[in-house]
Amino acid sequence: MIWRTAKLLSVLLVLMSVYSGDTSSAQEKSIGGKEHDDNILGVTLGMSVPEALKAVFENGKRKPGQEKPDAMRHEGKDDKDIRVVYNDLKAGKLQILFASGKWVKEIVLEYTTRPLYDELRLAPNSDIGAALGGQRYDDRYTIRFTDETTAKRQRIWYRDEKCAKGFRERVEFVSGPKPDDGSIEGKQIVRKAILVLPDDEEKFLKAMAQ
Repeated sequence: MIWRTAKLLSVLLVLMSVYSGDTSSAQEKSIGGKEHDDNILGVTLGMSVPEALKAVFENGKRKPGQEKPDAMRHEGKDDKDIRVVYNDLKAGKLQILFASGKWVKEIVLEYTTRPLYDELRLAPNSDIGAALGGQRYDDRYTIRFTDETTAKRQRIWYRDEKCAKGFRERVEFVSGPKPDDGSIEGKQIVRKAILVLPDDEEKFLKAMAQ
């Protein structure tokens, strides 16, 4: 009887872990927190237009009558892609690009409250000194810089991952200008973006059309 009770309890614990949404084994979590997740306000690559707009309305704390974006424009080849813009969300200015006007292929958030790169556990550079300095960083990211003048140059952290549907996505963070002068502006993260890698756009469109 005791053996049966123990076995039943073990089965229940397994079921609870499955139905409670425990995905720790399926998705790597960052030591920098949920800001590293591959979504912005619940919007993910591949979402349909209704799904994406609903996510922004709910997670962006929009009010009745604010279901639609603040602006929209056509772009891309033959103007088939559609970019929508939300200007006044609490999180910041949000842009969503829909491939062929149907599926999310790019999400960009310009932060209202800018986190510091150290708060997100992003390394200041790729030198070995950063790794040996006693701090823990999210080591999934590659670091590069924009090609602008020193006064406008920005640091970019990015990671590329393959999605379940076969295409690769990029998650990136962009610093303020002059990232190496020690100023607060240079340490701030001004933008987060999630996008389909350009070389994988055909794979993305085929996956979405299935």
